[in-house]
Amino acid sequence: MRTVIPTLILSGLLFSCGGDNPADDGELTSEEVNSIINSPLEGDFQNDAEFKFDPTKPATFETPNGSSIEIPANAIVDENGDPVKKKVDLTFTQYHSAADLMASGIPMEYDSAGTSNHFESAGMFSLDARVKKKKVFLKEGESIKVNLASDKNDQMNFYELDEKTGDWTYDPAPVTPIANPSFDRSKYPIKPVKRNKNAFVLDLDFDLSDFDELEAFSGIVWEYSGDHDSLDPRKNPVVSSTEWTDFDLEPTYDEAFEYWLVMNRNRKLTYKTKVKAALQGEDFENAMAQYKDKKIEIAAKRDSLKKPFIRSVEIGGFGTFNCDYIHSMMDPEEMIADFDFGSEDLKARSAVFVMYPETEVVVNYYQPPYTMFALDKAQPYEILAILPGNKVAAYKGDATKSYGKSEFTFKMDIVAEGVQTKADFERTIAGL
Repeated sequence: MRTVIPTLILSGLLFSCGGDNPADDGELTSEEVNSIINSPLEGDFQNDAEFKFDPTKPATFETPNGSSIEIPANAIVDENGDPVKKKVDLTFTQYHSAADLMASGIPMEYDSAGTSNHFESAGMFSLDARVKKKKVFLKEGESIKVNLASDKNDQMNFYELDEKTGDWTYDPAPVTPIANPSFDRSKYPIKPVKRNKNAFVLDLDFDLSDFDELEAFSGIVWEYSGDHDSLDPRKNPVVSSTEWTDFDLEPTYDEAFEYWLVMNRNRKLTYKTKVKAALQGEDFENAMAQYKDKKIEIAAKRDSLKKPFIRSVEIGGFGTFNCDYIHSMMDPEEMIADFDFGSEDLKARSAVFVMYPETEVVVNYYQPPYTMFALDKAQPYEILAILPGNKVAAYKGDATKSYGKSEFTFKMDIVAEGVQTKADFERTIAGL
């Protein structure tokens, strides 16, 4: 999905994105012709934002998810090293979700000491700058500051991709996140968990008609979920000895159906604690169904939603960069895999992926034979593939039947026919 940002912040002034006169198309450089990046999807499935700016002035750009870019004045040069004066077209592409990583075609392997590893990404991005469709460059000694929005708060390493070889260069400087003050937790659904039968339960009975997300449930048990003595009803005798007249709930957005509970006695006595609406049986199944529906709905909108964290990095040129650490399989099951798509020709033109939804790690297998295939038994995963014509296939069988076998064939089923947009692809992946 390509987003054209109509304005940019320029040293406190607003600068219009008016275009120059049309020019020749320019020519692809040898680096572009030989690029290792090759998306398995046909069409525009990237989270692109496009800006136009005057390179003689400092410029700052912002995207809807909270990312921003800061470029100093007089820092752009042409292929001969001469300063660029004409307006520059900048494309900023971000990769955050598992769907982004699969659609990108960017290799996510990192070789270290002869061992191939896979990345767990906290955000990846590409920056490309052109004048009249011809590549321009960052002046030696200058740097661009990228404040990248992220879903993860782990400390990550930083890598730059060689787009000709697919090799990643490691930057030892750690990339530490800060909280994004614009993040709205209420926009994101939280996965429900089943009732903890060992938790302390409060005996509460009050009207839930004002709380739409709770009204459909019939058997709510209120678990205490606080972690401080001042919140613990067992350590505050006034709780059990008072006949409370008013109750109010405010979501914490830390866990599903968790709330700050404020109890009042005739508006004179107040007690605040933290509780969770513990669900079981049919209520829990209904809550999970609601969560899955909201997850699919949010997946199509995630490019425009603020993310909870920001990572700031300084880069010395344009290209593709990654905030990552090495993903380690906790309980790997290795095998020689094969995939049944109905024809050998189709298999040869398909890209296979193993996706770990909880961490949004994607392991890609672009070409058969799949002799180094592995599954991590310690966490949930999905096995899927992108086929010609933008079809998406997934393995719907019992993958545990492959455990302990040296060879196994996964019969793949088509789950989406010809996805057309990035939002469609995000919904398809979220619905697996």
